[in-house]
Formats: sequence, C-alpha cells, structure tokens
Amino acid sequence: MESGFSSFPLAKFDEFIKRLQEETPKLPKQEARLAQFISLNISSLGLETGKSLAGKAGVSEVTVGRLLRRLGCDGMKGLKQLLREHYSVTTASFVSDGDIPDRYQQTHEAEVQALTSVFIQTGGRNWETITRLLSGSERIYVTGFQSVRGLVEDFHRRLALARRDVFFLSAHDDMLVEWLAPDPQEAAKSCLILVDVVPYATETVKLARLAKEQGRAIIVVSDEYCHWSRDLADAAIYAPSRTGLYLESTIGIVAALSLVVDAAATGNPEESGRRLAEWKANSKRLGIF
Repeated sequence: MESGFSSFPLAKFDEFIKRLQEETPKLPKQEARLAQFISLNISSLGLETGKSLAGKAGVSEVTVGRLLRRLGCDGMKGLKQLLREHYSVTTASFVSDGDIPDRYQQTHEAEVQALTSVFIQTGGRNWETITRLLSGSERIYVTGFQSVRGLVEDFHRRLALARRDVFFLSAHDDMLVEWLAPDPQEAAKSCLILVDVVPYATETVKLARLAKEQGRAIIVVSDEYCHWSRDLADAAIYAPSRTGLYLESTIGIVAALSLVVDAAATGNPEESGRRLAEWKANSKRLGIF
C-alpha cells in the first residue's frame, strides 16, 4: 500500500530549498541550525549522508530526519531522490544511499577538499591564461610520464575531440622528432601541457626548459609538491594528492584535466560541437560502438 504515514508529499528540489529557507526562522533551534547549514552547502549535499550531515551541522541524526520530514522528504532517502531528479542531466548515481565506512571518512573529506581546491583555481588570472592558451594556440602538445601516462593519453584523446591539432608527445618513444629544427613562428603559437606527479620524472623539467627555449608556452598540471613549475610554466593548476590512500590520489588531477577539456570546448563551441558530431558519425560508420 502506497498511502499512509509511510508516504510523504513529493517536492522538487528547488521547491524544497525555497521552503527550507522560508521555514528556517520558524524552526526549533537545532533544526534551524541544520537548515542554515544546508542552505549554505547546497552544492555538496549529494556527497553527504545523514551521519555526515548531522556531524557537520552539529546536530543529531534524529534532527536531520525530523527536519527533512517536516519539509516533505522521506528522510535522507527522499532528499537523495530529489537530488537524483535535479541532477539527472549528469548522472543518477551522483548521490548514493548509506554511510561511508569509518575507515574512509577522512579520505572522503580530503578528496572533496582536493576537488574544491581544483575548482577554486578556475576563478583567477592563472585560469584565464590557461583558457587563452587553449583557444589561441595553433598546436597543443600533451605529455605525461610514469604512472600518469595512461591518464594523460586519455586526456589527449578527449582534448583532441574538443579542438584540432592536439598531439601526444612521447619523448622516449619518438625522440622528440616533432620538435626537430623548430620554426620560431610555429613554436611561438604552440603550447605544451605537461602532466606529472611526485616522484617527478627526470625529463619533466628538462622537457619544460627545452619547450621554453624554443619559445613554446607551457601549462603544468601537477600535484601540490610541484615547486619547479612556478619558474617555467606560463600557467599551472595544482591538484592536492595526499588524501590518506596507499598511493597519492589522482582524483584531483583527473578533475583538473577534465576542466581543461571543457575550457577548450567552450572556448570554441561551434568547432567542438562539430568535431563531436563528426566523431559520432565516424564511430557509427565503423561500428565501433
């Protein structure tokens, strides 16, 4: 039976937030405290559980359930459903039910902070330089070393979907034949995106210096230990990697590279849209997918 006390009125997420804000002044002290926290952290609600939300707001889990039911949600389960519907344009699995195991609570917090740090960096002059180089460079070379090479190869393919003339540079395999007898004018219109993490490959700095000597612009995507990039790079984005895992996390690096691809695509939406359509047509013709 679907009716009764076990059912709750449905509300869209925007309506839920509006009602939450309207009701806040009228709520009991603890519920008002929780409501204020939710209002100020709407963008990260999908990452929360009932336990984590209660802990951050300084209330009990009982208070979380009581407030949500007061506002027309079937507890955290109902809130997660509203979030799924609201963010369905991205993915229904963005929010999940259940608590994060205790052993990963701190790691989860650190990963969220790392992602936040990466996104914050898209708001300054450094990011403006990155977007300018992505749009203005005639050629873009992408390279990565050691454990992140596979990740960078994937990034190269994605970036090549967003814009033309993107090349993966493999110093070991191709011996830099792409840069032999460089044309100064061509070099001045090119950009090297260099991705590396600790412990840095010995050729990383050497390659950056060579690019600089040839007049190429440099974008570095790296971790928080990359001290040398400030002297050589035109722009850099740093992704914190120490989150408590066995090895340094690459979640922040992946996010940073995804943002770079998006910036390249939005810099020239007509070209990126056309390239994506052509890629889909070619893939369909070849029966790849």
